[in-house]
This record gives sequence, C-alpha cells and structure tokens, in this order.
Amino acid sequence: MKRVFISVFALLLVSGSAFADEQAEFCIGFEEGYKTVKGEMVMVPMCPMANMTPMGSTPFREGLKAGIEAATR
Repeated sequence: MKRVFISVFALLLVSGSAFADEQAEFCIGFEEGYKTVKGEMVMVPMCPMANMTPMGSTPFREGLKAGIEAATR
C-alpha cells in the first residue's frame, strides 16, 4: 500500500511540473503577443490559464495568439 501511495504521489508531482512548464511558456507567449499589438511600454494583464495545446502547435504559439486577441479587444 505504501509503494502504491508513493508511486501515485510521484506521478502527480511529475505531471504537475509538466503543466507548470507549459503554463510558463504560454504566459511568455501571451506577454509577447500583447506587446506586439499595444507596444513595449504597456502593462500586460494577468495571463489566463492555458487551454489544451492542439496538435502541431506549442504553448508559446497559443499564448502568442491569445495575447494578440486580448490586445485587440
């Protein structure tokens, strides 16, 4: 029972850190996309949660698109 608990905990820890990396890449892209439209000297709003990345794309690219969309609204 103890081994099962440790295995599940390790799996959750690894998957959580992978999500954090994707979220960080998404936020970097969001900031870049927002500044592309509004300019470099603008305060960027808080980064939204990253959606599931479609096949053939990256979290950065999806963040870039989200930042451009947020700046044009």
